[in-house]
Amino acid sequence: MHEIELENWPRLKTYTWFKSFSNGTYGMNVRLDITKLLKYTKQHDQSFFINMLYTVINGLNSVKEMRTRLVNDNPVVFEDINPAYTVMTEAGTFENVRHKNCHDYHDFYKIASEHIESAKKQKQIKKENFNPENCYNEYYITCVPWVDYTEITHPIPDDISSQCIPRICWGKYVEQNGHYKLTLNITVSHIFVDGFHLAQVFNNIQELLNKPDELLK
Repeated sequence: MHEIELENWPRLKTYTWFKSFSNGTYGMNVRLDITKLLKYTKQHDQSFFINMLYTVINGLNSVKEMRTRLVNDNPVVFEDINPAYTVMTEAGTFENVRHKNCHDYHDFYKIASEHIESAKKQKQIKKENFNPENCYNEYYITCVPWVDYTEITHPIPDDISSQCIPRICWGKYVEQNGHYKLTLNITVSHIFVDGFHLAQVFNNIQELLNKPDELLK
């Protein structure tokens, strides 16, 4: 993690402007083609959620602005961001799961599988807070696999540092003319992320979805 030098930051004007907003977040919903990832997942008898999670995390981390946060009112850039996502338990409640990001796919798959299975077996959610204080090096991720939505919004807290943590959600995948597609939503803070940066993320994720043989090796 390193701090951004405001005096030499070309984006200082934009940063200052959106930082004055009570809520400077916005979201974008993009239809992605997951045909090749789904085929690969079924061929290898794997979890689509974990494979999609790994793909999305790699796409998010590929753009510096998505790794930028507001810590103690100072903009900082993390070298790597970890996943934090919701898992439905056997009791029908939802538990937050968080763990370190692993660049090796097999390590990531193993760790995610263990955390997910453990969370599923919980009879009640843990007593601690949903999100630990000062835990900024995360992406907040969820999915709604029961419905093919075209648009979704997220509850956003008043805390400006929390607002700078991207929220990610994808819906149910459906077949369209021989291809499988789903809607991916990414909600970010305009304090750090402009439309250009967000477009880069979606394009990078789609490129990764197009080559699962390379990404998930």
